[in-house]
Amino acid sequence: MFEPWREPIDPMLPAFSTPDYYSASCRSDVSSQSGWGAASVKLLPQTLSRNLSVQQLKELNQARGHMPTLSFTQPVSFRAEVARRVAMLDAEFSVRVQGIGARLQGSRKQRSGWSLCISRMCHTFANLFSLGVISEILPHLAFYMVYSLGVSYYAECQDWEIMWTCTKQDAIYYPAVVLSFLLCFRASGCMDRYLEGSRCVFEMEKSLRDTAYEVMSSLSLGTCVAADDLASSAGWNSERNELQELRKRYFKHEFRRLARLLFACAARDLSDSALEHEAPGDEQVAGMDLAMTKVEHAAVMVTHSAFGHASRVYLASAWVLKLVKGLEEEGYFKGEGQVHKSVEHQLHSFKHSWLAAREVAYSSMPGSVTHILWLLTMVMNLFMPWEWVTVCKWNTWFPSLLLVISFYGILVIANDMENPFGFDEDDVQLADVAEHLDEEVCLTMQYSALDEFGGENLYRNLMGIPRILVDEADGDGSGFDGPPMFSKPIASSTPLLGSFG
Repeated sequence: MFEPWREPIDPMLPAFSTPDYYSASCRSDVSSQSGWGAASVKLLPQTLSRNLSVQQLKELNQARGHMPTLSFTQPVSFRAEVARRVAMLDAEFSVRVQGIGARLQGSRKQRSGWSLCISRMCHTFANLFSLGVISEILPHLAFYMVYSLGVSYYAECQDWEIMWTCTKQDAIYYPAVVLSFLLCFRASGCMDRYLEGSRCVFEMEKSLRDTAYEVMSSLSLGTCVAADDLASSAGWNSERNELQELRKRYFKHEFRRLARLLFACAARDLSDSALEHEAPGDEQVAGMDLAMTKVEHAAVMVTHSAFGHASRVYLASAWVLKLVKGLEEEGYFKGEGQVHKSVEHQLHSFKHSWLAAREVAYSSMPGSVTHILWLLTMVMNLFMPWEWVTVCKWNTWFPSLLLVISFYGILVIANDMENPFGFDEDDVQLADVAEHLDEEVCLTMQYSALDEFGGENLYRNLMGIPRILVDEADGDGSGFDGPPMFSKPIASSTPLLGSFG
């Protein structure tokens, strides 16, 4: 006789551990959504994942260089606790999807008319008059302005007769033109690096998004019921069906967590390339939340990309692949064992794109080249006021400041674009990409079954496929209150054309 939760298991497989408490946000969601408090959850120690604290997120750029000793245990029977854990995850997921839907509905009700026009004008003027890169070269501007005024004062004392003036010779313009070309080449090369980094991040997101859709749409459709219904066997043919449905629901949440973990590990390895062995600030790491088990956290802390190693991304990729492969071996996917191969291909593309982005992040132009450019720029800005002073006189400071903004501004912009990854405002915002990817995964989890519902009902009827009807009274989506997939099975309606032999 089949006994759920006591199936034989390979004793060599580790029971991956986690802390023995839930995160605070998870507790509040459950107590307010599902009607039972966190105190009623009595799980064994180290059985759950938890969100990393801000301090732990800051320490992700460090390497411990070792892995703690692991112990292995056999699985135990605690079906009710697991059902409550899945109910907790379902409630949290429900809040997440409702938040996405509310934001999307709010975007349709944006301001219109004069208020929208004024808002856009204010935004345009704010961008136009913002200092931007000028704020980074303010010391240079102040120095060269004072220097230009000093040159004008000296020229006035000499009755505006200076031997280096442009009215007598213009040889200085030729090296100025050469320097301009060098700065353009520098800025162009850095722009190519920035675009390459952005493209790689897009490819990384695309690979995980395609993976999520492939996995969720390949899961065999089944009726998803509430946690209270899982506690009893009413409505189910056997305990095996009950166990399979619970596994499927838990798998979806684990896949979402591990996909976010994979992207977060890859993103932090890229962003940490700009730290130069310094710890990031609290605000810089707070935007990328992720949950890990104790074993996972210890594994990713063994080494880091700053030391030339890529193991943490390969580990997280392996966890996602084995999670999918394990469920496929149990027969939970439609098809004939092709899902894990497709996932493996997508994860290979993800790692390929990440390695290309890592090459951009951890390489740069030799310091001797950039030093020469800074030196030539400084010399040029020191000489040019002497060229202009007999013509511009006391207004020499103005063209001098324009030259400083042009040359030093291009240098600063090029240096910022050389490494597109980091925690600055002009870097690729990997935290926003991770948040968007999580939204994509959530929407895929919720609505992946819709890939079965395409086609006109007349054609579906002709092919003997159940028709799909939309409840027009709930067209705004306000009636969503169920877990992932659908709270009730889709029932077939009366055929329009009768049966076809």
